[in-house]
Amino acid sequence: MNVKVNFNKSAVKARVEGARNKGLTIVANEALKDANYFCRRDSGMLIDSSILASNPGKQELIWGGKGEGLPYAKKMYYTGTPVTDENPNASLMWAHKAFSVFREKYKRILQKILNQEV
Repeated sequence: MNVKVNFNKSAVKARVEGARNKGLTIVANEALKDANYFCRRDSGMLIDSSILASNPGKQELIWGGKGEGLPYAKKMYYTGTPVTDENPNASLMWAHKAFSVFREKYKRILQKILNQEV
């Protein structure tokens, strides 16, 4: 008895890459939402800028826009004491905080998508 198996390596690679990209986009959207949960909220401009400037499809999360707001966002990210009047969850380094809190959720999302797509 002979068994012949045809394996299309490039098709499998493309399928895995597609699942990976889909998963990373979903995780980037989730990470943006989670980071904004910890983001400073004085006027709301930082959070609004992240929604407008970020590109989850390319896994780019940006606060402060892509221009003159960046120095302000960087300063708010790393320095000072976040006011918690508007957002009681406000934290310095809000994206890092979200990652440390929700890391396992992101892993589960990726694993679920890879299991479904591949």
